[in-house]
Parts: sequence; C-alpha cells; structure tokens
Amino acid sequence: MADLILASGSERRHHLLQRLGLRFRMVDPQAVERFEPGLCTELAIQLVARMKAQQVAEQLRGEDAYIIAADTIVVGPTGPLGKPGTAERAREMLTLLRGQRHTVLTGVCTLAVRTGAERMGVSRAAVRMRDFDDGELDHYVAGGEPLDKAGGYAVQGLGGALVDAVAGRMDTVIGLDCQLAVRLLTDVGYPNPLPTAPDWHLVLGKTAATRRPLASASRSGLGLR
Repeated sequence: MADLILASGSERRHHLLQRLGLRFRMVDPQAVERFEPGLCTELAIQLVARMKAQQVAEQLRGEDAYIIAADTIVVGPTGPLGKPGTAERAREMLTLLRGQRHTVLTGVCTLAVRTGAERMGVSRAAVRMRDFDDGELDHYVAGGEPLDKAGGYAVQGLGGALVDAVAGRMDTVIGLDCQLAVRLLTDVGYPNPLPTAPDWHLVLGKTAATRRPLASASRSGLGLR
C-alpha cells in the first residue's frame, strides 16, 4: 500500500486530515516560507506549498509515497499578512483586521514521489472580524496563540472569539482544504481508496452552533471575491 505523507509539522493540518479517516504520517519539511517577488498571491501560496512537497520528496526519493503539502496566508486591507512571530507584530496585524473583512488563501500541492507527478490548487474564504476592544486584543496576544498563525489568529482556537463570520470552507481558514487535497491526490494517481471530504462550505456566525447556508453570504456582506 502506498504511503501518504503530510508535509507539515502543523497539529491543525494533522487534525483536519485525521478527521477524514486517512492513514498517513507527518514529515516536517523545515521549509522557509517565502513568496517569489512579483507573483500574484494566489500563485505564490501554491508555490510555497509545492516547495514544501518537493523538500519532503527529496527525503523519500524512490519510495511509493504520495505527499500533501499546504500553506495559508491572510490577505488584509494592506496586502498579505504572514505569521507575526512577535507579540508586537501580532497586535499590529489584529488591529489592522479588527472590524474588517479579509480573505484567507490556502494553497495545496500533491506530489507522487516515484513518478514526479504533481498538482497544485488554491482555496479561498472570506472572514469578518469583530470590532473587539483593546482589552480582548491584549488578552489574546498575551496567551501566545497568534505568534505562529497567519494573520495573527487561529479561528479553531481562542482566536475564534475574535471572528464574527466566515464565508467559505472552514478548513481553508484553518489551513488545509480537505476537499481540494482529496481531488489533487486523485489527480496524481494516489491508488488507495479516498473518502469524500465533508462539505464544510458554510457561513459561520458568532458561535460554532450558528450555521447558515453559503447562499446567505451575499446578504451578510461576505460574498467571496
């Protein structure tokens, strides 16, 4: 049976893939996440995912293995926002996003190690942040969660309290569009049975229990662009 590899050290991506019932192992590519200058953000994020997949493929040369890699970026009012790295930068990012709508892009790449076949794709979602106060902001940043998260927040963690609504797939915002990953695995010839990824294409309100069809996104001002 062919091996399935998640080219990531991310617990959130591990959790998303695990929910599909797939058997896989993780290999951290230790890739430097950098954008090629002059490229549009949608293409650049796919190429970062591809770089991760290729780095792991080098470690597995000759094996019957199939790799999934992903990278996520937040596109705010002033452009792409990566991982803040420091509390000061996290506070700057979240202040910029506060009360605003932004786009989240997740690039996905799959690669068949033996044949070299690869496919890339990108998924997008729109997120509207609450107009949270400085006290909430300071408390969240002090907890440390934002430092290694694109845009400075984790929608699946404590950062979800800062989010007003999401239009699009929640797994895109978390870091891996599973539906896209399954399709791209099929495209590179993955031979093992693959599950149908759940339809997480939803608009979520202020609580996880509040769910409306995506068709209502335009009425809420969160239509994807």
